[in-house]
Amino acid sequence: MRRAFVCLVAALLLLAGACTTTTPTASGPVTIAVTIANGKVSPSGAKYDVSKGSTVSINVTSDSADIIHVHGYEIEKDVVAGTPLSFTFTADQTGSFEIETHVVEATIATLNVR
Repeated sequence: MRRAFVCLVAALLLLAGACTTTTPTASGPVTIAVTIANGKVSPSGAKYDVSKGSTVSINVTSDSADIIHVHGYEIEKDVVAGTPLSFTFTADQTGSFEIETHVVEATIATLNVR
């Protein structure tokens, strides 16, 4: 009975370890490639963990006009259909910040700055 209990606890610990994910915090530049096509955004809801002071680049291609907004940094960039858009900023504020589109109204990613 004791052996079965030990085996069960060991199995649960292994399972818990397998289900736990940790995202390393990037200390260098981070590039987020965004595609807007047919009213859908990719990535959608991705999470990026970066160190304060890191450079963040966002590259957008879209088949329709839109606006990309980085909350907290109050960055808004117009997207022209068929014309690639690239912009860069320094993640100099700590916290969690959503990057979203205004026309498609989708969250592209959450930037976690530590």
